[in-house]
Amino acid sequence: MPPATTEVLPSLVESSRVHAVRRRRGGGDWRIRAIFAAFLLAGSVTLISGPRAAAINITLDYTLDALNENWFGDPVAGDARRAAVDSAAAFLSAIIVNDDWAELASFNGSIGLSDIAASSIVDLAGQTLTGTAESDGLGYTYAMPVTNRSTVAANEYVVYVSAFEFDSRASAHAKAIWNGAERRNAAGAALAEFNTWGGYLFFDSGANWYTGLNPGVDPTDDYGVQDANKAPTADVSTDNWDWSTASNSWKGFQLNTLDPAASGQTDLYGTALHELLHTLGVSTGNLPKYVGVDGNGDFIGENLLDAYGGPVPGAGGHFAANVQSVVWGSNDIVSEVLLDPNSTSGVRKYLTKVDAALLRDLGYQVLASFDPADFDRSGNVDGADLAVWQNEFSAAGNADANGDAVVDGADFLIWQRAFGGGASPRPASPLPEPPAGLLACLATTFAVLKSCQAKRRAS
Repeated sequence: MPPATTEVLPSLVESSRVHAVRRRRGGGDWRIRAIFAAFLLAGSVTLISGPRAAAINITLDYTLDALNENWFGDPVAGDARRAAVDSAAAFLSAIIVNDDWAELASFNGSIGLSDIAASSIVDLAGQTLTGTAESDGLGYTYAMPVTNRSTVAANEYVVYVSAFEFDSRASAHAKAIWNGAERRNAAGAALAEFNTWGGYLFFDSGANWYTGLNPGVDPTDDYGVQDANKAPTADVSTDNWDWSTASNSWKGFQLNTLDPAASGQTDLYGTALHELLHTLGVSTGNLPKYVGVDGNGDFIGENLLDAYGGPVPGAGGHFAANVQSVVWGSNDIVSEVLLDPNSTSGVRKYLTKVDAALLRDLGYQVLASFDPADFDRSGNVDGADLAVWQNEFSAAGNADANGDAVVDGADFLIWQRAFGGGASPRPASPLPEPPAGLLACLATTFAVLKSCQAKRRAS
């Protein structure tokens, strides 16, 4: 991802961390027990936590980094760097729900590096590896077999992550490569869906990185506020998004509106999210074959045409500069697409609807948004979401399914109706409406709770 300027995305709201503090305000335990008693007495629901539905799990392997610069292993700075990259991988793992990838019983992967300043590094077998000098006389390339694993589990996508100081002429802050074989059917024909072991990405440890405000699995609470005028004449200071008057385009989330330390730094989270798309198969070679490219170099995949309203301007393995789209999971926030070829200092880019459409054209099944009943943002509605509801009860948080700023019994009923529906926004077999007796019991329970709360305030 070329350096140009550098744009990053901050988490505007502290979301779950803040909610964890809010929910500890007194009186929560007895109210929760009363509500559970009401539901259980009504006999309307069985509280069973089933296993998470199988889906792609992006596994980040930091072994190569630990054997070399250990950039991600430092107890303070390294933990923050790792949290940024882990957050990006967790988000993609939650929204990509393919669940039919077979185990790779034999694994013969390899890793290739370029523009590395060091003339020798340590490979995955712990042996010193001498680099091949590049033609510019400044950097070195490396090729090494993957020796620390022999298989890849079903639905697992392995991405090796490392950091090295890049040579002085390197034009990017990070690089990533999809390194797998196409999935094929019994007749040997390639399918329009990837089933590979993954890839690798590596960062320039000499760059000035921003590692704060990581949104975790669900970034939708961190999108902040954007000017209601989507084509303003100036970048106003009252919102969190960076508007460029030079290109008349939204560049991304302006991190220094929340954290002044982000100014002049390249956002590690947004960069990792961008590079992970490359490890998932977004490449100059794959796009013409699976997505489609017209004579102008524009992308013409079916999902892209629908999301953008026509061919999307392309630039090889990226979208063209300044392509705009609505941010994934937002109502109407507009941003430069994540796969823009450039970055902007102090700005974070999120996945947009156009980026998600590109993944769909490559064969990935991508959620359009999180199900409101998917309280833990795992990509499916199950018993684990009930624990989130219980912990956030009477506060605000992810379990606020109906958006009324408080987690209560109404949100429980939304979860109950969706329970068992898996990753799809609506269950395949919708649960019946709760019986009138349950609703009456619930109403009575909350009337008692409100009465008790009023007495407590009066005392």
